[in-house]
Amino acid sequence: MVINSQCENMTDHDLISFLRENDFTGHRLRLLLFWGRHPQAKFNLDCIAHVLDITHHHLREMLREMINKGMVEERYCASGIAHYSLNPEHALSDYVQELARLDWSAIRNLEGEVEREALLV
Repeated sequence: MVINSQCENMTDHDLISFLRENDFTGHRLRLLLFWGRHPQAKFNLDCIAHVLDITHHHLREMLREMINKGMVEERYCASGIAHYSLNPEHALSDYVQELARLDWSAIRNLEGEVEREALLV
């Protein structure tokens, strides 16, 4: 499957393997795509939950997993509100950049491929 001719540094298999191994499907994939559009930004829980249209509880679980893996950084501002951002030092940032380059049809194809491979395992 050719996802996009612009994916020069990474093969389709690398991207699919990374997504599958880290269970980046559904909301988790949408979270990566969201950060792909804003890779340097820091967002609070309310903002991310609103954009992804998910509960705070579900989002908090996803973020906690990603923080524990070193993929996401959690910082608190002076008012005590947590803000989340991608860890630019983590390999995730390379994958997020690749995902951000894809158009929606390529993303849908990629998500379907990840789900098919997961069923085979």
